[in-house]
Amino acid sequence: MDVTSLDALPPARSADVLALAVRATTADGVKPLSEQTVLDVRRLPSEGAASTPSTHLLVFDAPGEIHARIRGYAHVEHAVGAEPAGFELVVHPDHRRGGVGTALLRHVLSRWPQARGWAHGSTEAAQALAAQEGLQVVREMWQMSRPLSHGGGDALPAPELPEGFSVRSFIVGQDEQAWLDVNAAAFADHPEQGRTTLEDLGDRMGETWFDPHGFLLLEDHQAEPEPRLAAFHWTKVEPATPGSSRAAAGEVYVVGVHPDYQGRGLGTLTTLLGLRHLDACGLPEVTLYVEGDNAPAIASYRRWGFERSGVDVMYAAANEA
Repeated sequence: MDVTSLDALPPARSADVLALAVRATTADGVKPLSEQTVLDVRRLPSEGAASTPSTHLLVFDAPGEIHARIRGYAHVEHAVGAEPAGFELVVHPDHRRGGVGTALLRHVLSRWPQARGWAHGSTEAAQALAAQEGLQVVREMWQMSRPLSHGGGDALPAPELPEGFSVRSFIVGQDEQAWLDVNAAAFADHPEQGRTTLEDLGDRMGETWFDPHGFLLLEDHQAEPEPRLAAFHWTKVEPATPGSSRAAAGEVYVVGVHPDYQGRGLGTLTTLLGLRHLDACGLPEVTLYVEGDNAPAIASYRRWGFERSGVDVMYAAANEA
C-alpha cells in the first residue's frame, strides 16, 4: 500500500485531515490527534515550519489522483535532543481492517525505529494494531474528571493567599517571557511541556478557546526588585462540539510552580483558584491530564474529587521500550 510523505500539508489536504479526525472522533468517542498535532496540521506552508520539524504521512484511495480521498493519516514529530520521534495515526472509520493502519505504522517504524506513538483513548483497534506489530506500552496519561457545582459537585473552598502574594490574569504582550521562564523551570524534566517555546505559546494564544482571564498568575510581591511570578494555573474551556450532545468542558490545562516556591502549598492554591474560575463559568465538569505513574499527583487529585475518566497510551517497539 502506497504511503505519501509530505513535509507540509497544502491547505486542501490540511482540511481533509481535520475532517478525517472529526469522523474518527464521532466513531470512537475520542479525538485521535493531540492539540499540538492539530496545530501543525493547520499550519500553512507560508507560515514556516513548526518549532519541532514534522512529517505528514497519508494513504489515499487513488494515489496520484488530484481528487483522491484520504483513508489514513500519520503525523510524526521528529526527535528532539534525547527524546525520540513521536507519532499519532488515524484511519477513516469506513476503511479500517483493510491494512491502512498497518501500512502507516510500518512506514513510521521503518524510517524512525525508535519512534513512540500515542493511542488516544486506547481503543480496541489501537490495542489490536499494537499487538499485531509487537509494540509495548511505555507510558500512560490519565484523564481525570470531577463535577463542578453546576454538575452536582461539592462546593469548592475559598482560597487563602499567603501574605505578600496576589493573583491576576495573564496580560497579552507583557507576561509571555516571564511565563515561559517559570514554565521551563517548573517542567524541566517533562518531555513536552518543558520545551514550550514562544511560538508554541503564540499558537495557543491564537486559538478560539484562549481566554487570558482564565490564565491565572500568582505573584510574590515581597520579591526584589519587583514582583515575581511564583506559580500559575492556565485553564481551558473546550467549546461544545457542533451537533454533539456533549457540553462545553473545563480543563486544568497547566499548573506550574517555580522550583524556588515548591513545597509551600502554592500548587494546591493555584489549582483551587483555577477550579473556582471554571466553576464561575457555569461549566458542569472539569478534566485534567496526569502521568499514569505519578501516584502522589493522582492521590492529590482524588482528594479534590477527581477520578479517572480516560487514558492515553504510548507504544514503542519492544526493543525500544
